[in-house]
Amino acid sequence: MLEMERLEQIITQLRKNQTATVKALAKDLYVSEATIRRDLNILERQGLVKRLHGGAVLMGGNNRELPLYVREQQNAEAKYAMAAKASRHLRDGQVVFLDASSTVMYLIKHLGSFNGLTIVTNGLKTAEQLRSLNHKVYCTGGLLLHNSSAYVGEYATDFVRHFNADVFFFSSRGVADDGQITDASQEETHIRRVMFEQSQKRVFLCDQSKYGQRYCYNLCTVAQVDEFISDK
Repeated sequence: MLEMERLEQIITQLRKNQTATVKALAKDLYVSEATIRRDLNILERQGLVKRLHGGAVLMGGNNRELPLYVREQQNAEAKYAMAAKASRHLRDGQVVFLDASSTVMYLIKHLGSFNGLTIVTNGLKTAEQLRSLNHKVYCTGGLLLHNSSAYVGEYATDFVRHFNADVFFFSSRGVADDGQITDASQEETHIRRVMFEQSQKRVFLCDQSKYGQRYCYNLCTVAQVDEFISDK
């Protein structure tokens, strides 16, 4: 089992029980206890777990940015359903912006049904998954945020401003009760704002687990998007 797969499995186990021992994790994942200790040290540096004597506990905290490999596993069924709905906004020959969110990544499997798309993304993993499709794909480059596999910063935003998109697909960490769409990452919020400004249509994908959640940085309001797609 690769390190990334082990980290995903450890987080999955901790989300079920909040705590786990090194011995139990080693048994469940068929690896040595020394390997589990190294993995827990990695997760602790990422702020996801707190090491305890002989084990670890899952950390909380709304404004902590979860790694992409964790977010990809969350609410997968809802994300599949939302992506199918979002694909109705696609047409042959469009210029499309995709943000780096795990939710929007689920849209990629629908893109093969269309011809002649020009796709611009600031997502490293998103771009990697797009390379198998017969479309023109641009990745912004810029400063890479390792947790989210997202390119951000001045270079990335300047790159986005070279394009005028027909449609922008995006997500975010939360939607507050007053309709404010918010996120925990200042850098990702900024590049989403630029994509928002450079697009004719804005399609927001958000599963119901994010309802009532308010994070540090404001992106836009629900009233400003052209379609709000949810699983509810």
